[in-house]
Amino acid sequence: MNIDLQKLQNSYASKLGVLEANNTLQEVQIDQLTKENADLKKQLEDLKAKQADTAKED
Repeated sequence: MNIDLQKLQNSYASKLGVLEANNTLQEVQIDQLTKENADLKKQLEDLKAKQADTAKED
């Protein structure tokens, strides 16, 4: 019975490790996407401002 319990604990620890690694990866991806989103919003605002300036010149 002890061997089965040990296997179960090892399996649980392994799965927990995988979940923690996935969580860390997802946190990094969220950070990257948040930065990318901010950059794209800035680009959009810059384009809108440029378009407004161009419209004024016409």
